[in-house]
Amino acid sequence: MRLRPLAFAFAAAGAVSPAAWAQAQLTSSSGPSLESLSIGVGRQLSTRGLASGLKLGEAAILHAALMADVGYDTNVFYGSTDGTKPAPVLHIGPRLEITNAERDGSIPSGTYYDVYAGVDWRKYLSSDGQITEQDALNPSLGGTAEFSSGQTMGFLLSDNFSRYQQPPWAAGPPIIRDDNMASAGLRYAPGGGRLRFNLRYTNLIDNYEGNFSDGSNMGNEIVFDAGWRWLPKTTIYVQAAQGVITYFSSGRVTSYPLRTLAGLRGLLTEKLAVNVAAGYSNAFYSSGENPSGFGNVGIVTEVNYTIDLLSRAGLGYRHDFANSPFVGQYYNLDAIYGAYQQMIASRVVTYLYGRYENRRFGAGTNRTDNYIMGGVSVDYMIGNFILAGASYSLNLNRSSVTTGPAAGVDYSKHVLLLRLGVVY
Repeated sequence: MRLRPLAFAFAAAGAVSPAAWAQAQLTSSSGPSLESLSIGVGRQLSTRGLASGLKLGEAAILHAALMADVGYDTNVFYGSTDGTKPAPVLHIGPRLEITNAERDGSIPSGTYYDVYAGVDWRKYLSSDGQITEQDALNPSLGGTAEFSSGQTMGFLLSDNFSRYQQPPWAAGPPIIRDDNMASAGLRYAPGGGRLRFNLRYTNLIDNYEGNFSDGSNMGNEIVFDAGWRWLPKTTIYVQAAQGVITYFSSGRVTSYPLRTLAGLRGLLTEKLAVNVAAGYSNAFYSSGENPSGFGNVGIVTEVNYTIDLLSRAGLGYRHDFANSPFVGQYYNLDAIYGAYQQMIASRVVTYLYGRYENRRFGAGTNRTDNYIMGGVSVDYMIGNFILAGASYSLNLNRSSVTTGPAAGVDYSKHVLLLRLGVVY
């Protein structure tokens, strides 16, 4: 089974950014694993656990990868169903990563670090100038450092930057976003770890360039999480997150979002894990409308099931609100999502994911969107260094308001890609 971590590490992607138009959020209320998997992150490029790499001194390992995806996009501009523009597309994605994690992915008990840099070069293979204007070079870099990992008290630092150029909803200059998320956290687990306390501060700068600059904002958030280990691997926990979201433009309203949760998380059996919690939440905008009624209730319900050593599945539901930088001030959402992963012979990884969101925009817009995202991928590790695969993704939206300043867009976007990569 030596190749198993390698194959999982390079069930990779990054070629298509699902729902890239959505606002980056300080989402402390959501679970870290299943909800991320439901938007395609399970096929995202990561070299942790790669059973190769170049040794740099006694501990550090350098990993490198080069991925090439070529395929077809049926709706470059997220246009309405009767006004789409399709095009072939090519992605080239190099990546470097330096870490002191072991080749099997395990983390040292003292100081742990992982830094990376990558880029996605996107080229539309079209003679249409409006489409080729969307060609882009999207870099990302970041890192994590953890001190006293696995001990009674630990300290965590992380920072991640990404620049993303996305085609707009009609022919024109691309939407350009620069996001930087930095965080510092303190973890304390006295008395053998039956009690666990986590305190984290996060800063998010979400910068839109050009015509969309009014949506640029900065978010700050402090999260406190306390858990009591009720069963050997099951914890009762409470969590409170207080944030401040400030827009760089004077025309937008500052908010002070508060989210609280109390619930149960962890393994109920050797194969079944849950995260079930509910609490009070509110946006607290300095003026204008705020969530009310059922909109003040936060709910997270996730079930993950490990079928066997090579397969796992999960299903989840979330009720929450999200800050909206362009339409109204916020939207209430109900999301149902799931993911499934299957490995075959330690070399083939299949991945299926899906997500449905009902978004109800506030501030008198009377707009409701029904959004669906999903996809499937298959990746095959050839030898120890070559990866081949294919993927299909769907993004679909249906909006109740398609005209006026609060208009949404009814669109369907299908992307099919074939992949070849070299990893080390």
